[in-house]
Amino acid sequence: MTDRFKTVRATAWLGALFGAFIAVTANEPTPEQVEFFENKIRPVLAQHCYKCHSTQSKKLKAELYLDNSERALQGGESGPSIIPGKADSSLLYRAVLYKEESLEMPPTRKLPDAVIADFKRWIDMGAPWPKSNEPQVAEKQSIDFEKYRKEHWSLKPIQNPAPPEVANGTWPRNPIDQFVLARLEDAGMKPSPEADQRALIRRAYFDLVGLPPTPEEVATFVAGDTSWDQVIEELLASPQYGERWARHWMDVARYSDGLGGFLDNRGLPNAWQYRDFVVNAFNDDVPFDQFVRWQIAGELTPNAPLSARAGTGFFAVGPTYNGDGGDAEATAAAQAETLSDRVDTFSRAFLGLTVACARCHDHKFDPVSIKDYYAIAGVFNNTSIADKPLVADQVVTAYNEHQNKIKNFDNQIKQLNDKVKKEKREISDEEKKQRDDWTHERDALRKSAPPKYATAHGLRENGSNNMHVAIRGDLRKKGEEVPRRFLEVISRDKSFSKESGLLQLAESVVSRDNPLTSRVLVNRIWQWHFGRAIVRTPSNFGVIGEKPTHPLLLDWLATNFMDNGWSIKDLHRLIM
Repeated sequence: MTDRFKTVRATAWLGALFGAFIAVTANEPTPEQVEFFENKIRPVLAQHCYKCHSTQSKKLKAELYLDNSERALQGGESGPSIIPGKADSSLLYRAVLYKEESLEMPPTRKLPDAVIADFKRWIDMGAPWPKSNEPQVAEKQSIDFEKYRKEHWSLKPIQNPAPPEVANGTWPRNPIDQFVLARLEDAGMKPSPEADQRALIRRAYFDLVGLPPTPEEVATFVAGDTSWDQVIEELLASPQYGERWARHWMDVARYSDGLGGFLDNRGLPNAWQYRDFVVNAFNDDVPFDQFVRWQIAGELTPNAPLSARAGTGFFAVGPTYNGDGGDAEATAAAQAETLSDRVDTFSRAFLGLTVACARCHDHKFDPVSIKDYYAIAGVFNNTSIADKPLVADQVVTAYNEHQNKIKNFDNQIKQLNDKVKKEKREISDEEKKQRDDWTHERDALRKSAPPKYATAHGLRENGSNNMHVAIRGDLRKKGEEVPRRFLEVISRDKSFSKESGLLQLAESVVSRDNPLTSRVLVNRIWQWHFGRAIVRTPSNFGVIGEKPTHPLLLDWLATNFMDNGWSIKDLHRLIM
C-alpha cells in the first residue's frame, strides 16, 4: 500500500477515531492526570495530527479538531472511537496498534511502542483532557429548514389564487388566459393574433399525437363540421396520444430500449414492458398520483393491477453498476453509483430537486442534508432488480409446477444413465423400459407445457434496514445511522417503518402537503405543450434553478390539477 493511499484511508478513519468521546470524567482531572496528558498525549497529537486536524489546518480533514477538547470529544464524521476506561475496545487504540490495514494512524508510520502504551494507559484511566486556553472553533451552521419553508418559492404551500382581473375582458376564454393576459397588460403588451382554423387543427394534432391531420380532417374542421372540443376529445382518445406523451415522460425516466449500457452488462430484453406501461397509463388517463405510486412502489400499492408490476421499471431499466474486479473498493463504488442514480432520477423527476448533490456533504445550495440523501438511499438499498410476473400468481404456480415435473423426469433419466455408466455395464431391459417410459412422459409434458408468462424488469423489496451516512460518499466508511424517511424540509423528520419504505416514500411524494410534485408535473406539461416551461429549469426547483415566470398561474394550475383528480387529460383540455 502506498503512503498516499494510506493517508487517504487513515484520514477517513480519523473522523471515527475521535467520533464521540464520552465525557472524560465526571470530575476535573487530577494534577497527575493533567501532567500525563500534557507530557505524553498532547505533544503526540500536536506533532502527528494538528497539520490536518486543528484550527490552524489549511484544509480541515474529517471535520475533526484535535486542538480543542470540546470539539475533539464531540468527534468528527463518524461514531464513537474512545470508550473511556476501555482502551482495547476503542478505535483510537486499535488505530495506533497498526494491526488493521484500513485503520492505521498516523498514516505515514507506526508510533513507538512506548507511545502506544501511553495512549492505552490514558484511555484506561478515563481519557482525561484538561481544559485550558485552547483555540475556539466557530460553530458550523446547520440548515435552517424553517427559513427555506417560509422563503423559497417552491417549498411554500401551494396557493389557490383567484384569476386576476384584466382590462380586455373579452379575450380570455378560461382562467389560464386571465393569468397570461394580466402579465401582458402589466408589460404594456397585447396577445398575438389568433391562428386560422387550418393552422389551429395542425397544431392540435402535432401537439397531442405528434402526427399531422389528413386533408379531409382539415377540410371538415375548417368547414365547421367538427368543433374544437370534438377534435380535442378525438385526439385524446387516440392510441397515438399515449405514444406521443409517453415519450415525454420516458425522457424524464431516461428510458432506453437498448441492452446493457450504463457501465453494466445486464441485458434488458423486457424494457419495452415499462414503455408500454407508460403508454397505457397515458391513454387510460391514470391519475398522476397513482402513476407515481406504481412507479415507486409497484404492486405494493393497495389494489394495484398486475400491470403496476412494470411500474418500477422507472428505476430498473436504468443503470445498475458493476465493480470492475470484484474487490471491496470497486464493489462499494458500484453500489454507491447505483444508489446515486436511483436517488437522482427519483428526486429530479418527481420533486424537481437535485438530492444526489448531498451524497458526500450537505447540499451547497438547497435545504437537503447528507442525512436526507441517505434516508432516501436507504429505501432503495433495501431493493434489488427482479423480473416481475405480469400474470396472476396461480398462473406462475401452474407454470413452475409443470416445469418441475419435466425437470424431475430429466433428473431420473440422468441418474439412471449415470448409474449404468458408473457400473460399466449394459442397461438392462427393465431399466431400458423404465427410461423409455420416463422419456415418453417427459416429452408429453413438454408438448403440453404452457408458454412462459410475461415478465417486466422492476424493483423487489429485500430488506428493511437503515443506511449509515457514507463518509465522503465511501460506503465502506460508515458514519451516523439515518432512519429511512422523506426530505426533512417537507416531512419534518417523519421516519418510515414499513418494510423497505417504498410505499411510504411514494405516499410522501404525492401527499398534498408536499408542495413540489404537482408544481413539477404541471410545469412539465406546460413545457411539452409550448416548448418553454413556466419554470425554465423543469428538473431543478431549487435555489439555483429559475424562478417561475408566472408563479400565480403555476400554483393555480397545480391546485386545479389536484382538485380534478390529478387527471393529465383534463389538464390538456384546460390548456388546449
